[in-house]
Amino acid sequence: MNKTVYREAAKDLPVIADVDVLVVGGGPAGVCAAVGAARAGARTFLVERHGFLGGMWTAGMVLTLAGFNSWLRPYHRCVGGIAGEWIRRAAAQNGCQDHTGFVLNSDPEIMKRVADDLVTEAGVELLFHCWGADPICEDGVVKGLCIENVEGRQAIRATVTIDCTGDGDVMARAGAGWTKGQSLQPMTMSFRMGNLRIETDNDIHKPVSPPIGPEPGYLREPTLSQYASVRQDVVVDADHMRAERESGRLPRYGGPWFGGLDADVIWVNSTRITGDASVASDLTRAELAGRRETAEIVDYFVKHLPGFAAGRLIQTSTQIGIRETRRLEGVYTLKAADILGRTDFDDGIALGCWPIDVHPTTDAVGHHAMYVPLPYRIPYRSLLPTNVNGLLVAGRCFSADREALGSARVGATCAAMGHAAGVAAAIAAARSTQPRALDAALIQRVLRQQDAIIDYPG
Repeated sequence: MNKTVYREAAKDLPVIADVDVLVVGGGPAGVCAAVGAARAGARTFLVERHGFLGGMWTAGMVLTLAGFNSWLRPYHRCVGGIAGEWIRRAAAQNGCQDHTGFVLNSDPEIMKRVADDLVTEAGVELLFHCWGADPICEDGVVKGLCIENVEGRQAIRATVTIDCTGDGDVMARAGAGWTKGQSLQPMTMSFRMGNLRIETDNDIHKPVSPPIGPEPGYLREPTLSQYASVRQDVVVDADHMRAERESGRLPRYGGPWFGGLDADVIWVNSTRITGDASVASDLTRAELAGRRETAEIVDYFVKHLPGFAAGRLIQTSTQIGIRETRRLEGVYTLKAADILGRTDFDDGIALGCWPIDVHPTTDAVGHHAMYVPLPYRIPYRSLLPTNVNGLLVAGRCFSADREALGSARVGATCAAMGHAAGVAAAIAAARSTQPRALDAALIQRVLRQQDAIIDYPG
């Protein structure tokens, strides 16, 4: 008996659904993929490992939604479609901002409920608390997925499967080519503090955008720090905070960046935890470190920030926020040069506009300079594996180099990619063809019909 290997016995799995499109992962990309596919006429199934939808916007508690608007004056909207409907419906319930700011504050509970409505109204079949296990692969074609949940192991057959896991779990297990940087952007455990008494004349609901553009370029100090937070009412002594870190009284941190819809509650993005979130032991260590280091930062804020003296920690994110793990090696790899040069892809299916924002893995603290681009196109080919059929990849695990990912990894851009993947999957299933064989013009036509923004603004 080999003590280092356990051979699992073969067994028959119940097939619980046979669908046109299966979407794995219910974050911004997955929700928009599922709704887009269903609205395009496909029988669609969505599986999600949490008990709610929204991914990094909800479980990761990234409450400042990024990538909807260009940072460059006059601040054009660059993502619409399903994602645009999501924020409009949330805004109607006072759960999201919908204006020209560089990020949009949101309420995760309302974002969850709106996602529920979008998916169920579209007729998407849905299972929560499901982990994607092994893809069902036959002769290099993905034909569905084995899942694990409280009932055990089950199978879902699908004509086209979309990997919206963020970490590329499905593509990796299906044998698609992928890569991973030697260093990965740090993870962040976002948190919220309550019981604040901040005295300010700043209107926290007013759009905030850095004064840059209309030409692209670098955003550096001192403008960077001044406009880094959508909440302009919080005052931080950056020199003192840096000195506390240098003395060992604070953990490594970024920003800090502040957001939130309520005056007496603040959202914070600051912790910086290095590691590889596609490795279970690293992810576990990161979650433990995130909560420990959150407590240290909260203690500093209570002692030193104006209006925080009575503040207390009320919530850390359900899961740590992840910026970078596996990246698909696709038919085309989006490159930083494509963003800088604004490559005009004929098969463009989404727009990106977030800065090239690669968080440092060194011991650097505070803010880091970012290149703010003109809105740029993301090609359909970047969602396609080179060596596996029946599979599309959308979200931060799509095919991009590390610098391009630094821009395209944010929620709204991932949502736009997911929307395109869902539409493409529906068309491929209806035509009994492979996603790589589709004419991008067909996908673009349906995306425009579904109010997606795929053309340059202005």
